[in-house]
Amino acid sequence: MSDEIHSDAYRLTRIIRRLCRVMGHNAGDHLEGLGVSAAERAVMEHLYPEAHLSVPEIARRHRVSRQHIQVTVNSLVDKGLAAGLENPGHKRSPLMTLTDRGRSVFKTVLERDRSATEKLFENVPSEDRRRAREVLDKLDEYLS
Repeated sequence: MSDEIHSDAYRLTRIIRRLCRVMGHNAGDHLEGLGVSAAERAVMEHLYPEAHLSVPEIARRHRVSRQHIQVTVNSLVDKGLAAGLENPGHKRSPLMTLTDRGRSVFKTVLERDRSATEKLFENVPSEDRRRAREVLDKLDEYLS
């Protein structure tokens, strides 16, 4: 067992989990007062600024269940942040889009994200950030 927790794959998984917690906490802090949850923010990101995607398309891109996205989209619609449009390719699966209010709220989210992200990574040299992004992009590709 001891060897298992020292393997590169296990250590990498632990690091990613820890970073996800840090990033999630960081994101949650700057959503306060906007009336948007982290899950809603993630869906809005797929629709910003002018995307028109069905719930199944968002789920595939986000790599979560369609049901999870449906619940989140319903909440965004209830809040007036998203709306459904007719989908010529599928009568029962509307294309979702952000409303003007949704785009405005998400623009504020992006401004807060930019500030929070810059602060979070201020002590990480730009070359290290670039290399980390490249490695994580490759990892994402392999695991997809």
